[in-house]
Amino acid sequence: MFDITVKECTNLDSITELFEEHRGDPFTYLGDIHLFKLFSRLKFFKPFEAEADGQVAGCIYAMRYMYGYGWMGGLFVHKRFRRIGVGRALLDRTLQFLRSKYAYLFVYPENLVARRLFENVGFNAVYRRLNYVSSVPLDESIGKGNDISYDVEWNELTAALGFRDRGGVVSLGYYPIKVTKRVFEDLKNKRKILKCGSVLAIVENSYSINIDSDTFTFNDHVLKGLSVHPSEKIVEVNPFYTKAQTVDLIKLINSLVVHGKVTVYTYQEDPVARSLPLKGTLGALVMELSSKEDSFNLL
Repeated sequence: MFDITVKECTNLDSITELFEEHRGDPFTYLGDIHLFKLFSRLKFFKPFEAEADGQVAGCIYAMRYMYGYGWMGGLFVHKRFRRIGVGRALLDRTLQFLRSKYAYLFVYPENLVARRLFENVGFNAVYRRLNYVSSVPLDESIGKGNDISYDVEWNELTAALGFRDRGGVVSLGYYPIKVTKRVFEDLKNKRKILKCGSVLAIVENSYSINIDSDTFTFNDHVLKGLSVHPSEKIVEVNPFYTKAQTVDLIKLINSLVVHGKVTVYTYQEDPVARSLPLKGTLGALVMELSSKEDSFNLL
């Protein structure tokens, strides 16, 4: 049995080599190499690596995200050192750093080994993300939402279709956050919660970054610390519904697309978004770890 040690990574070349050595293997996402390097410029980010038998055995990164929530990604274990506790050791060290009420990560349902590991640590699958993207109005005959307002109440949002189906979790700047009442009030004050007919939406202005063949999405929370030039503006929309009426969602998209490419983040079973005249893309499972002293009570 190998002795496993986990420490903060000070040389990202070792992580690059780890991913490159597994190029082409299942669930090897080479884009994580860029994320390790980009995020290393952020004060609220830390990369970690595990060592076993004098060799880099795995890696992970952690980021203290908006509202103090935690985000972790880039978990990868060398094929020689799998199923001996490397992944668990990396996750434990990351959670010690984050110390967040809520922590999040993504995993594809097909990656059964990783999902089992996350569940053993205490993560629960909240929903599988469904994404729609539009750069142009969807239906000119429907027009725009002329009745858009920012007069949304907390109880109205929590009672809306889709809110509890998503566990109150939305995507801002691509990454998940939990919408508690405190977060709701802050978003409302910043005019990031709006109403268009039967649609209640939490929106965010973000930007796409292109590096080699990979595209990433960040909001100002992350982008201001990166010193990189965005290639395109993204308007993120997290929709909820007081009634299941697709026409109002189309009106909202038509209204927002003039400000940038619209990305709709929702959940796999969303009955309204799935009726859009767009092809949706299924993403990863959103997994959440909540602190033991916090009860799942959004109200």
